[in-house]
Amino acid sequence: MEITYEEFEPFCKWKREPNSDTLEIHLPGKILKKRLEIAGFKRQQLRVQLSSSGNLVISGERESDSDGKKGNRFRREFKVSNEIEANQIRAQFCSGILYVIMPKRSTAEAAGVDVKASTMNWSKRLAMEIIVAVSSAVAVGVYVTKYCQCSHLGS
Repeated sequence: MEITYEEFEPFCKWKREPNSDTLEIHLPGKILKKRLEIAGFKRQQLRVQLSSSGNLVISGERESDSDGKKGNRFRREFKVSNEIEANQIRAQFCSGILYVIMPKRSTAEAAGVDVKASTMNWSKRLAMEIIVAVSSAVAVGVYVTKYCQCSHLGS
């Protein structure tokens, strides 16, 4: 028996916070159609995936009548920001709302900067600048002492 699906687009709402973004997907609890009352989605009927291209793909599918001939389904795709820690995305389904929680990286991580490497590079650069400055001062001192014919230096 083949199911005929009716596509729908659920209401989505973003909640942005300093440490995470949360996407709320409101799924209908009951649909009244031709005087038939239909139950809402169940957790098992929902999928939250991260695609290889870095997009968050959220979909759901369920039967909408008692005969099993009709169904409802949706599919939404969202671009995940670079500031999101992709391997820590999690989802919760409660009272007809799917919450997709996306923790953010620290500011330096989101910019693609390795904090440890950045600090080490800064330290190396500072050390090189000190070495160049000391070497230059010594070279100037040796030059002045050896080649300068100033009367006040040699006496």
